[in-house]
Amino acid sequence: MKAFSHISQMAALVAILSPMLTIDTAHAQQSYPLTCRGGGTLSIQNNGSNGVRINFQAGPGAAPQGLSPGECTWSDRAFRSGEPTTICDSGASAAQYVALLVRSDQYPILQVYNDGHGCMKVTRVGP
Repeated sequence: MKAFSHISQMAALVAILSPMLTIDTAHAQQSYPLTCRGGGTLSIQNNGSNGVRINFQAGPGAAPQGLSPGECTWSDRAFRSGEPTTICDSGASAAQYVALLVRSDQYPILQVYNDGHGCMKVTRVGP
C-alpha cells in the first residue's frame, strides 16, 4: 500500500512539472544578427497565413564591408555555401521591418537562426 502511495505521489509531481519542462524550439535556438539592405532584387511574398517569405542575395562579406541593395549578410562573416537565403517569419514582428526592405537606404537587423528546412527564422528584430 505504501508503494502505491509513493507511485501516485510521483505521478502527481510529474503531471505538475511536465508543462514547465517543455521547450519551445523557436526560443531555444541560438539566433544571430543578419543585416539586410532593402531594395534591389529582394522579394517579399505573403505565405498565405499572415507570414512572409523574403528572398535575398547573400552579401559577399561581413556586414561592415557593405551591402548592395537586396543583400543580407552576417555581422561577422559572409554566408557559407548551403546557408538559406530566405527569411521566413510568421510573427507580428514582420510588420516592424518589411516596409524597410523596399527601400535601398534602409538596413534592418534581424536576429535569425537556420531552421534546417531552407529558412532563416526570425526570433526578434534589432541588434
